[in-house]
Amino acid sequence: MPTYVHLMELGKENLETMERSPDRRQAARELVADHGGELLAFYYTFGRYDVVAIAEYPDDGAAARAAITFRGEGNTSVETLPAFTEAEWDEEVVEKLA
Repeated sequence: MPTYVHLMELGKENLETMERSPDRRQAARELVADHGGELLAFYYTFGRYDVVAIAEYPDDGAAARAAITFRGEGNTSVETLPAFTEAEWDEEVVEKLA
């Protein structure tokens, strides 16, 4: 399945209630699964983004629907990027440039 990176900025409510982080992570896993995907990794960061989540989805549409759902939950902004392994990049991009 294709891999995607979700870059998330938590809203004020989420930041003020960090003690609920374990429940929110579980909800994120379920949301990704509801869209046919699997949450592979979940990292808390500091800087522009508060969370980086790595997930697999069956296609771009499923990834987009998950991102929209994350945002629709109200207190998180999400930027979603497709991600390629080195082998996928070479096979799907570089080899087709020639």
